[in-house]
Amino acid sequence: MSSPETLIALPGAAIALQAAGSLAAVMFVFLLVRALDLGSDVRIADEAEARAMAEQARCGFDPVDVALDRARIGALLRNSAGEVMLIRRHGGRFAARVLSSYAGARLDRGFLTLSTDDPYFGSITLDLGEQAQVWAASLRRLGAIG
Repeated sequence: MSSPETLIALPGAAIALQAAGSLAAVMFVFLLVRALDLGSDVRIADEAEARAMAEQARCGFDPVDVALDRARIGALLRNSAGEVMLIRRHGGRFAARVLSSYAGARLDRGFLTLSTDDPYFGSITLDLGEQAQVWAASLRRLGAIG
């Protein structure tokens, strides 16, 4: 037969065990998120990093002009052949596409909104400041249809 002290201690022990299990689960999720580098604030450090991203996205793409978004979440790069590459943050990484037309470009003062034909790439609004008008004008050279 159990003593009254044992009966009282069991619910407290069960609650403590449940709390310890919950804490262990939270710590596991924390370590998993950290290992996968999820939730980090990923930014483009500088023009050199944007150039390296362009080269990694498409071998041989050698940018001659680079415009970084003020928040460093995206960039526009132009090579000597006149091709324009858009790099944008996509989750915890960056994605790049070569723009085939200016059809998805909209200018609003210092902001340039760009979208591609790829529905998975989405659109992005870049804060380019005074460079926004220059880049918007240069995108017209791509033509309306890619």
